[in-house]
Amino acid sequence: MAHPDDNERYAECQGYRYILMTLPHFRTFRALALSNDQAWTTHYSDDVLRVESKPPGDASTSLNIIRATRTMPNVPPLVLYNQLHDAQYRATWDNNMIEGYNITQLDAHNDIGYYSAKFPWPLSNRDFCNQRSWMEFTNGEYLIFNHSEPHPDCPEKKGFVRARSILTGFYIRPSSTGSGTQLIYVTQSDPRGAIPHSIINFAMTKGARMILDKCEKYSEEYPAYAAKTYAADHVYAWRTPKMDWDSPYLYPEEVPTSSGAPPPAVKHAKAEAREENSAEGLYEAAATENPEPFLSDAASPSGTALPLAGVAPYRITDVLSVQQYRSIMQDAMNAVDRSFLREGRVPTTKEYILRLKYIVEGIRQTTVDV
Repeated sequence: MAHPDDNERYAECQGYRYILMTLPHFRTFRALALSNDQAWTTHYSDDVLRVESKPPGDASTSLNIIRATRTMPNVPPLVLYNQLHDAQYRATWDNNMIEGYNITQLDAHNDIGYYSAKFPWPLSNRDFCNQRSWMEFTNGEYLIFNHSEPHPDCPEKKGFVRARSILTGFYIRPSSTGSGTQLIYVTQSDPRGAIPHSIINFAMTKGARMILDKCEKYSEEYPAYAAKTYAADHVYAWRTPKMDWDSPYLYPEEVPTSSGAPPPAVKHAKAEAREENSAEGLYEAAATENPEPFLSDAASPSGTALPLAGVAPYRITDVLSVQQYRSIMQDAMNAVDRSFLREGRVPTTKEYILRLKYIVEGIRQTTVDV
């Protein structure tokens, strides 16, 4: 999805040059997702789902743009965002999926990936080679979209028809009711082959409803899967700092931070913890709405000046064993603080305690009792 702005970013990979999707491209997708022009035709509508389509803006194709909007009251936005990214989880429930994997990472917000799917007989199976792009935003919104691009490590395969995603994506935002998520799914995709475009347009208006039904069902089940599959301190590879929609910068990583001002990823970490806590039922969020940050280090990727874990004061009357214990615990807490600083995020209470527990247990197993 090219953007008319001259301020483009590119990545070179094995002789191919890719336009990296930056903030202006995400704004363009959001504008499409939220557009209310009269070209949209409604095919289905109820209290939680609406399916629409409109003719393509490009005269070179007759494939319609499909848009489906669904409210998911039991799915927090972050849970939906993680579920949509998690190819390992998708393999557990997507019966049409044959294979899916990442080919190369272009930068923190763009990659190239492969996906193949079963098609009903007598049609040939289809596969895609797509550039996927994603970004998180300070107002609690998330966006993922893709479009097809070639790659040397993704040649066409015998037995498959190479399909094309013109533009497909998910615009995720908190529900207006204050609970759950509103998902806007937009797709314009060409399965290619000999299927008439009129049939594709009809099938996609019907299929969009089924896609969102599955999306909600498996998002509701995702927290239990994640808790069983990933360690408590697992960091998802697709997580990035948050971006302001009105930012003059192209990426959140480029936004300068002044001393003492938490970067977007830290600023909203507590809200995300509440989302994951309510979905998974693992632990309660902290009671205060604006807790004092506790992580800091000169090597912090954000450059933010926040205090490390405070040192418990020694008292002259403390016996040697107590002083040694205080020293060990202080070293352990500082090690935990610095581990999260390197990851560039603020942990939940449970994550912090678990990581501290692992470090203390490691100390206990490698040292004599004091």
